[in-house]
Amino acid sequence: MSTVLSFPTAKIRSVLDGYDKVLNKAMPIKAAHRRDLPYAVADLSRMLTNERGGMRANYWATPRTLSAYLRFFLPWNLYRLSWLLPQLHVPLKNGDTILDLGSGPLTFVQALWLSRPDLRNKDLTFICTDVAKKPMEHGRRIFEVMAGVEPGKGPWKIKLQRDTLEKSLRSNYGKMALVAGANVLNELSPSRGQTMEDRFVELSYNMAAACKEDGSILFIEPGTRLGGKIIGLTREGLLEEGFLPQAPCPHELECPMLERGATSWCHFNMTADHAPLWLRDLTQRARMNRKNVSLSFLLASKAAPEYTENVRVLSDPVLIPGRKQKARYACSRKGIALLHEAEKFESGSLVDVEWQDKPHRDAKSGALEVFPKRR
Repeated sequence: MSTVLSFPTAKIRSVLDGYDKVLNKAMPIKAAHRRDLPYAVADLSRMLTNERGGMRANYWATPRTLSAYLRFFLPWNLYRLSWLLPQLHVPLKNGDTILDLGSGPLTFVQALWLSRPDLRNKDLTFICTDVAKKPMEHGRRIFEVMAGVEPGKGPWKIKLQRDTLEKSLRSNYGKMALVAGANVLNELSPSRGQTMEDRFVELSYNMAAACKEDGSILFIEPGTRLGGKIIGLTREGLLEEGFLPQAPCPHELECPMLERGATSWCHFNMTADHAPLWLRDLTQRARMNRKNVSLSFLLASKAAPEYTENVRVLSDPVLIPGRKQKARYACSRKGIALLHEAEKFESGSLVDVEWQDKPHRDAKSGALEVFPKRR
C-alpha cells in the first residue's frame, strides 16, 4: 500500500457538503438550540476532554449535547475516516457479517457507506453494539436518510445490540468477516489490578476469536499519543493470536513506538481545509482552531503481507540543523527512522529507501537516518 490516506473524491465531498441537510431531516433541531450550537460544541468539547472515559453514555442525555455531538463531532469523524477507508483492502462479500463495537451513532457504518460505494449494494449484516442504545437509534435514522433507504429496507441489515465490548465479542465467536470500531478503544480502562497491556491482550484474544478464519480486524482511534499507544497494544495482542498487520505497519516486528523513551507515536495527519464549509464555519463560531485532523489505526488479518525494507512516513516535516531540506519521522522494521529529503512525501506514504550498512543515528531522537532511494 503506497499510502494509507487519499484525498476524498468529489462524490464523497459532495455527500459531506450536504450532510447538514441529512442531519436536519433525520434529527430536526429547535431554533434556540441552533443559536446555541457553537457554545454547546465548545462546552461538550471541554467535557469530553476533561472526563475521557466517563462521558460516553452521558452526552446523549440532553438535546443540547446531542445536537452538539451529531452536528460537530460526528461529521468531523466522518471527514477523517473518508481519507482512510477508500485506501484499505477490507474484503467483504455478499452474506458477510460485520461486528461494529462501541458504535455510538453508527459512525463506522456511515463512514463505510460514504467511502466505499462499491459495497453499497452488497448483502451485508452489521451488528452494532454499545452500552447505550439511544445513540445507535439516532445513528440508524441518520444513516437511512443519508443512504436514501426506508427503515429496515436496503441491502445493509443493521442490528442494534446493547452490550459491553467483551460480551458482544464472546456472543459472536467465529462468525465475523470484520470486527471493527471507531473511537472506542481510547475510552476503555483496565479493571482493578489489571494493567493496560493486560487489558488489550485480553481484548485482542476476544477480537481474534470473533473472526472467521479469513476475517479482518480494523480499529481507528484519535491520532493522539493515547490513541497511538492503544493501537500499538492492540497490535501486540493480535500478533499473539496470529493476526498480522496489513496496514499501516511496514513490518510484523515489535512496534518501535512502544519502546521506552520513544518520543513519537503512530498517527497520520490530514488537512482540515477540505471539510464541508458549513462544518468549518461551525468550528470557527465555536472558537475551535482546527487546521488538521489526525488518526491512528490498525488493519490486521491472518493473511501474510509481503513486507519490504520500506518506511512508513508518520510525522509532519521537521527542520534538521545543518540541512536544507526537511525530514520526516517514519516507521521501519529496523526501528524509528528519520527520513531526509522528505518534504514532498505525505503523511502515511510508504517510501523506498536506501539503507546504509551501518546507518547513523540522529543525535536528538536516536532515530536511524535514511534517504529516499534514487530513481
